[in-house]
Amino acid sequence: TMLRQGVIAILAALATCACAGANARPAVAPASPTITLSIIGTNDLHGGILARGDRGGLALLGSYVANVRAARARDGGGALLIDAGDMFQGTLESNLNEGASVINAYNGLGYAAAAVGNHDFDFGPVGPPATPQHQDEDPRGALKARAAQASFPFLAANLIDTNTNRPVDWPDVRPLTMVSAAGLR
Repeated sequence: TMLRQGVIAILAALATCACAGANARPAVAPASPTITLSIIGTNDLHGGILARGDRGGLALLGSYVANVRAARARDGGGALLIDAGDMFQGTLESNLNEGASVINAYNGLGYAAAAVGNHDFDFGPVGPPATPQHQDEDPRGALKARAAQASFPFLAANLIDTNTNRPVDWPDVRPLTMVSAAGLR
């Protein structure tokens, strides 16, 4: 029958292919190298740059990050350090300078990016009052000053300028960013 002849033809073709390559190695696509990317995330630091007893502090985090980066350098991988927001408000060492000490530490640690959290607005304008005292004071001045101080971008996809209905246009604050590590984007 026609069906039987078709099956025999297919089996013959498969047998021919199998025999033709008996001494040849099968064609295998070369494996792409494995790259390990370690993503280290922090959030809700709330100004806690110093250790409290035997807990926390950015010096301890810095040691951990250095170890991870060294391990990734040895294996050809990469590491990204990012923050999910609420960096500043909460401790004397941060509150006295409106988060400048946190940004100095984050710059030193080599953060790739940080999201703006709700408490990152707490300082209001630059200077002691948390609310504008004069019409010419920017109610977001302290946050904008910290973003300008940072060597990494502040991310704020959900901050919309009500005048333009678009993401805010503040220096060093953007809705997204592209980062690279170990040749990966």
